[in-house]
Amino acid sequence: MAVKQRRPVDIPGLDVPKAKRYSRTRLAVLLISMAWSVTRLAWLAFSGRSARLRDATRQAVPDPRLATPAYLAVASLVSWLTELPLAYVGGHLVERRFGLTKQSDRGWLGDQVKGLLVVLALQVPSTSAAYVVIRRRPRDWWLVLASGIVPLVAVLSHLAPVLIMPLFNKFEPLRDRDLDRRVRDLAARAGVPIADVFQMDMSRQTEKPNAFFAGLGNTKRVVLSDTLIERFEPAQVEAVVAHELGHQANGDIWRLIAFTGGIGFGAAYAVYRLVPPFVQRTERRTGVRGIEDVASFPLLGLVMVLTGFVATPVQSAFSRAIERRTDRFAMQLTGDGLSYASTMARLASQSLADPDPPAPVVFFLYSHPPIAERIAAAHSFTEARDRGL
Repeated sequence: MAVKQRRPVDIPGLDVPKAKRYSRTRLAVLLISMAWSVTRLAWLAFSGRSARLRDATRQAVPDPRLATPAYLAVASLVSWLTELPLAYVGGHLVERRFGLTKQSDRGWLGDQVKGLLVVLALQVPSTSAAYVVIRRRPRDWWLVLASGIVPLVAVLSHLAPVLIMPLFNKFEPLRDRDLDRRVRDLAARAGVPIADVFQMDMSRQTEKPNAFFAGLGNTKRVVLSDTLIERFEPAQVEAVVAHELGHQANGDIWRLIAFTGGIGFGAAYAVYRLVPPFVQRTERRTGVRGIEDVASFPLLGLVMVLTGFVATPVQSAFSRAIERRTDRFAMQLTGDGLSYASTMARLASQSLADPDPPAPVVFFLYSHPPIAERIAAAHSFTEARDRGL
């Protein structure tokens, strides 16, 4: 039986062999990172070190109420330190090797330290509060915590670009007034009110282009990366912005938040059912007395990795469906399928996107359709419009 050969994808400006090497390298880094995370969590739990860390923090802090936050802070710091070498080699050095970043080692490390501080500021109090709920409501804690996921994700998704991202990048009003006018006109046609159009110095970290919305209500603004502004034609920038406007016009952010909330309920219930018997059976090895014991943190992490592995393909499929519809919205808004196709090609070239990745990789990991599919859809839109369909 002859094996069907996949046709090579030709995208102007994209070095396809290099893009595929980059894609394979990133996939390998992801798999190694996941294996390392599981190994680290299992080692911390089953060596008894998590229980010893719990005891040490209880002795070190004067107020018993601070023992849980202290444990979580130390555990997060240890996790960050043990993952830092892999993050440097698999992330920063790989990006430099493929010409996708000019950031210095010092700049990269500075961003990593800022990221650690943000994690500590968010994770320690929220996880400490979760353990309080687990202790006080042993029968329905999973329902209480899962119910808080939707509002928490909603707040963070809207405020993070305003409160957290400025810690890493500089934001300022868009200097190109003509492009500013074009973006505002496009938003008006889409029926999406915006307060301002900003640009950010994303080139500090990466050569990849991006655009997104930030803020709430009257403070909602469009943010364009300098890598997008400087390397794309105005019509191509409009195409990218039109896509982001599609998410806003169709309420996709709220759909994704609700979907994430649903996944959160399932994950919380899985933890509620799976972790207590697991903790009971392994208590002699781990020293963890129950799920309410903060030393169960790495065991919870292991179960969350398992539930994440199951949920990721579902989330990816849901996201790809939204992205396909948003692509159609953007082309209908601009009325220019050819510019959209050239924009996708330019995005692929700038980001070294594998135009036609293996189907299993798409199934598990891709939140967007592959670039080749998106370009084909843009050409089909143009052909249908030319025929008056």
